[in-house]
Amino acid sequence: MSSKGTPSKPSIATPASGMRLDSWKEIATYLKRSPRTVSRWERQEGLPVHRHLHRKKETVYAFTEKIDAWLKSRGKEESTGHGLGPPTSGLAPRLAESFIQGVPVGRPILIAVLPLRNLTGNPAKETFADALTDEVIAELGQLSPERLRVIAFTSAAHYKNSGKSIQQIGKELGVDYVVEGGVRWYGRRVRVTARLITVRDQAQVWADSFEIQLPPLFALQQGLARELAGTLSAKLRLPITQKPRPETTCIPAAHDAYLSGTRLFQHSESEIKKSLDFFSRAIELDPNCAPPYAELATAWFRLGFLYDYPPAATLWVTRELAEKALALDPELVRGHAAMAAWHLYGAWNWSQAEASSRRAVELNPSDGRARMDLAACHLVLNRPDEAVEELKQALRLDPLSPVIGSGLVVLGFFARSYDRAIEGCQKLLSHDASSALAHMILGVCSARKGDYARALTHCEKAGALARGQIVYTAALCSVYAAAGRRSSAERLLQEMVNLTKQQYVRYIFLAAASVNLGNNERTLELLEKAYEQHDPLLVFLKADPRFEPLSRSARFRRLLDRIGLPS
Repeated sequence: MSSKGTPSKPSIATPASGMRLDSWKEIATYLKRSPRTVSRWERQEGLPVHRHLHRKKETVYAFTEKIDAWLKSRGKEESTGHGLGPPTSGLAPRLAESFIQGVPVGRPILIAVLPLRNLTGNPAKETFADALTDEVIAELGQLSPERLRVIAFTSAAHYKNSGKSIQQIGKELGVDYVVEGGVRWYGRRVRVTARLITVRDQAQVWADSFEIQLPPLFALQQGLARELAGTLSAKLRLPITQKPRPETTCIPAAHDAYLSGTRLFQHSESEIKKSLDFFSRAIELDPNCAPPYAELATAWFRLGFLYDYPPAATLWVTRELAEKALALDPELVRGHAAMAAWHLYGAWNWSQAEASSRRAVELNPSDGRARMDLAACHLVLNRPDEAVEELKQALRLDPLSPVIGSGLVVLGFFARSYDRAIEGCQKLLSHDASSALAHMILGVCSARKGDYARALTHCEKAGALARGQIVYTAALCSVYAAAGRRSSAERLLQEMVNLTKQQYVRYIFLAAASVNLGNNERTLELLEKAYEQHDPLLVFLKADPRFEPLSRSARFRRLLDRIGLPS
């Protein structure tokens, strides 16, 4: 961690009133008594209940901390099970069940933190507000993983200045609660206001403000986020089952560069390259800040996984950067995820890959990308049902992320969940009609379902958008062959073979193009060359439905054994 300074501790004032209970029923539920008994306590024994007369109607409300204080003064805390102080791990789940109305027992609470509004009118402060939102999401996601799931920033960001109602946002994201708020600057002081709203009835459950002196390092955002997340967790009566994340310090300019990289789509080749520049710049500005190393490792992995770059070289860089990230922060989720990518696609070490993926999910069960990595491990280990379940969880936590969406459709194809993959492609295309990857996967999935006209339309569109990148040409070649247009398929395959004499080409793509043409020996030769390249896509060779015609070949089975894929 950076030793450039120690951030000042936040000076934060929080209300002493606690959770508001807005009816006799809620008060009675909290006290585990009947409404009639609670009303009698209010009349005869001074239970602190407030009354509000509006026109001819009267409403009642109370605050949990005041009730707890009354209980303690009356000596009833033992008989009711309530007392002062923070909830214990045994008490909190019972209290949570009482207050989280509309959330089925046993199901984690789902919450979305909307991008905090920049209340200054200064566009230069937008990055700070976004970074703070991201930190709040990260802190909330790891505090009480058994009881709480948090929608990722990439999906929440779609509602920045959207003008949509809380009810509409909640319905689209499928959450129980929404947090919204704003950030304002007063010289070197920062004030954050936030409120928690139930989606079911748009009732405000809680509101608070936090203020902190600006230190010279980025750690102030983590400090603010931790205070806000901790207050929310207490309000929802959630047990804190994870220790706080280590405090990360990062020079603001380095963190700005890091954020610029994470905000890119990172699945098109051009955007991956842009992200490489941003993450490298962040590391140059602050070599002791861990997150940029992990994201740089992931960007290099994506470049070698999706495009025509030597996989062995890109995966080796992935490993070195992931190791550096974890040396700086052993509990960095993205660091463990990057190590999982190395073990799975580089070392072909399935047990280590699964262990790293599970560690990432354990550290933050709300991280959709970590769950997507675990789904890939399940798929390679011939556990398609578990893979699909993790894919569902990833999509649930980050439904609008193009990175998650793209990964899900690729893994969905390998899991042979074609309808789900097609649905995912259509969703991606509704947000970005120029996504070559979405057009390609929609095309190859349609071909597997026998809809060749649709398959050709989308694969041809993908090829035009990608301007001849070989992965898209190979997909089109495969669909031509499946649709019976053999001469077109042979022509494209020969063009790709000729290309190997001029530039680096990944033979796994040529093998995928060749297999539907029925020349199994030629396809196996191409797969052998892909093995020599140590291509990362070989880990899905057994799952990939395109290579099913080779399943009875002894040579193919020997190749699967050499890769180490389970029977």
